[in-house]
Amino acid sequence: MINFIETPSPIKICDIGASPIDSTNFIDELFENTNSELIGFEPNINEFQRLKKHNKKKYYNYAIGDGTEKVLNICKAAGMSSFLEPDLDYLKNFHGFEEWSKIIKKIKVKTKKLSDLDDKIDFLKVDVQGYESEIINYGKDKIKDCLVIQLEVSPIPLYKKEKTFSYTILELEKLGFYLHMFNNVNTRTFKPTIIGNNPYFGLHHLFQLDCVLIKDLKIIDTYDVEKLKKLILILFHSFKSYDLVDYLVRLLDKKSGEKNINKFRDIIPKLEMQKKY
Repeated sequence: MINFIETPSPIKICDIGASPIDSTNFIDELFENTNSELIGFEPNINEFQRLKKHNKKKYYNYAIGDGTEKVLNICKAAGMSSFLEPDLDYLKNFHGFEEWSKIIKKIKVKTKKLSDLDDKIDFLKVDVQGYESEIINYGKDKIKDCLVIQLEVSPIPLYKKEKTFSYTILELEKLGFYLHMFNNVNTRTFKPTIIGNNPYFGLHHLFQLDCVLIKDLKIIDTYDVEKLKKLILILFHSFKSYDLVDYLVRLLDKKSGEKNINKFRDIIPKLEMQKKY
């Protein structure tokens, strides 16, 4: 639909915590509709083996962290597995988590610093159950050159020794990133309340947030044509940020001398606009 914008080099996607437990349609749509390549990291061997191979996807059975060997806590619900221990004093307040967060096995896994990766990263997705701050701390040189970051964080930590939401976001702000949107807002109800006979339905209490961060607009204004094209495609396909895409296409036209904005605005009536919150 936006095929009038093409990138001369592939969009480099890095998926940290690549387990297929949760769908990643926002990555899939980008990958399927653009010139993209993906590298992913999943330390849990059972989840690693479920990942679908593709000639433009490379998956590794180790973790991104501080470069040392770590102990991974495998929980009854694989999606709760983490280098950190679940905080049962908090989690027991919500339906299901007291059982899901039980540690059933501990395994040693290798970690590698994000900064030590050879690959360039345009789009970074991080879903590591409370370990986000360590990845940022040992990956600043790589992260600062990213175009878009999606990061799963919890307003109230779910794990012992997990850094707070505000701490993690501030570390990314120091690298020039600012919160653009929430790709998903996960709420939960406190026990024993159940709404609509659904124990997984939340009312107001924020449990987890998928945050999408981009650079300050003053920095984006300095991007070259290739960076702008990649940013446009990520925000269009992955996050449906059509108003920001309009801004970026106009900026692209100024730098390239092209006339893409009319082509983009011609397709706007065909797009499904959905307000998330």
